[in-house]
Amino acid sequence: MEDSILKYVADKQLTSCMNKTKWKELISELSSIENYEPMVNIKLIFDQESNDQFSAVRWNEVERNGFELIEWIKINPIRVDIAGRLMDNQETDFTEALRNALDKHAIQYEYDRPIFTVYGYRRMN
Repeated sequence: MEDSILKYVADKQLTSCMNKTKWKELISELSSIENYEPMVNIKLIFDQESNDQFSAVRWNEVERNGFELIEWIKINPIRVDIAGRLMDNQETDFTEALRNALDKHAIQYEYDRPIFTVYGYRRMN
């Protein structure tokens, strides 16, 4: 980990909750859930606030930028297929598959229906 990141983590009193192995396990499990492309919101440690928007993610870019920069990731387990103007949108709930994936690797999370939050760091101040 870069010295600037270590200094920031120490100065802001951040406590690490995940490591590179856990992030890779999470990505592997999410990627293996059939017909599910997670919509996520990722907050990096240097971000002042979250944009509160969910979007599809390119995991290879997240890994290239560095897992050590992720403060938290919020995952929406609901896939919405837009049907059009005359029909209701179709929703598919992947909550149980996501919960099983997290539990399988003992990845700690918070669940605030329907959103799962996985912390890379916790702020202590």
